Amino acid sequence: ASIGQAQTDKNDVIVNLGVSSGYGYPSSLYRSNSGIPAINLSGDYSLNRLLSVGIYSAYTYTFYKFQYPDMPETEYKDVWKGWDFGIKSSFHFSPFIMQNEYWDLYVAAFFGYARHSLVFDRKHVDNGHLDYHVGEINAGSMLGFRYYLSRNIALYTEAGVSRKFFAGGGLSF
Repeated sequence: ASIGQAQTDKNDVIVNLGVSSGYGYPSSLYRSNSGIPAINLSGDYSLNRLLSVGIYSAYTYTFYKFQYPDMPETEYKDVWKGWDFGIKSSFHFSPFIMQNEYWDLYVAAFFGYARHSLVFDRKHVDNGHLDYHVGEINAGSMLGFRYYLSRNIALYTEAGVSRKFFAGGGLSF
């Protein structure tokens, strides 16, 4: 295999670690000001040059924090957090459109479970809401590409749709 060879060999294992806006499961917060991206970890196993199967997971933690310097007793923080995990299958179509071995272009479908919770701050006296937990099936698709810096290290980015649009990226090993 040459330096920078994209995922085209049977039995290759690729691990992705990155950040994203989640796997398309929307936040239940009315608004958020945390700016914390979801942390993603996924893995792919190549069945052949064109197909791979794998698993994915993502941890989401976001919040809305209300701060009022003149009246600190009115400050509160509502939190949306949870896990997404499941299986995915990818079709690597790079060999059909380019001969560049540094790039891996793919389309993937995923199917999994999303377990999230919304916790309202008890200090927020005007809050008439109750905390709740959500556990639901999550399915969607994404388009991704990977650029190999060396034989074993690549940069990747993915974007797709499930219940909403999501995008992210990171490192592949």
